[in-house]
Amino acid sequence: MLPNPELRAVYDKAVWLYVYTDFSGTGADRAATRTHWRFGVSSWPQLFLADPATLRILRHTGRKTASFLAAVRATRVAKTRSRAVLKDAAAAEKRADAIETKKSVKLARAGLEDQDIVVRYVALGVLTDKKPGLVAERAGALLATPNDPFRYRVCALLGKLGRPEAREALESLVHEPKNSLNPNVLRIRAVQALATCGDARSIDVIAPHATSGAIRNGLTGISVDALAAIAKRHKKAGKRVRTLLKRGYPQPVPAGDRMHRACVGLAKRIHRAIGDKRSFPKVYDKKTRAALMR
Repeated sequence: MLPNPELRAVYDKAVWLYVYTDFSGTGADRAATRTHWRFGVSSWPQLFLADPATLRILRHTGRKTASFLAAVRATRVAKTRSRAVLKDAAAAEKRADAIETKKSVKLARAGLEDQDIVVRYVALGVLTDKKPGLVAERAGALLATPNDPFRYRVCALLGKLGRPEAREALESLVHEPKNSLNPNVLRIRAVQALATCGDARSIDVIAPHATSGAIRNGLTGISVDALAAIAKRHKKAGKRVRTLLKRGYPQPVPAGDRMHRACVGLAKRIHRAIGDKRSFPKVYDKKTRAALMR
């Protein structure tokens, strides 16, 4: 991006930070991953402007030269020589290192109350492994944390434990994934957790995504699976789930289209979730779709 001559006018308007992860979990990658946690980044690329005095994200720039230039020119920060935020971040890294190294439940419990999100994330990891029940008990408050990677980890644990007391907090995320840089994925993680934590009351929240017919969105199939899982655990909800899922058969895509396979895959997924005893048709078209829906 920087070699673009159109950006020369703003070269000295910001300190440029490029964060790259290779998923090795060591050295520079570990530091880069923590930077992602700090800013709540869980999808790439992300381009944004942050206040150097607070590290608060001020503006997302978009991925076009024009939108980036407009964002830089429209953003103002107060001048400061203070390095307090850097000192605070460095001290937080040391606290996180201590929790990660010692894997002490006592330290992790304290870390979960820390002001720094990286410390809280590392503490969450230790407690997830050693005291998962403690995390589940606080699910509502933890899921309100405005940080995607943090909430993903809480959702994963809840999905594993199947805690019904977390249902309302998870449904709230599906209904409106607030303060998220990646709302679709946050919804996916919450729906996956509701597969084990939800009940008949969760159906109305999940159903619009299961029946959207959006074959390009991973949320669709995962929502289908979640409804099927709820119906299996709550037998009285089975008939309603089957009736709803029949509406979700996607519009057929021509055999030559690159999305044809995904379309048929979603249709088969719904067919299995409904528990339809008929064999899935050899050709999925408007006629067979109508028959399946009946």
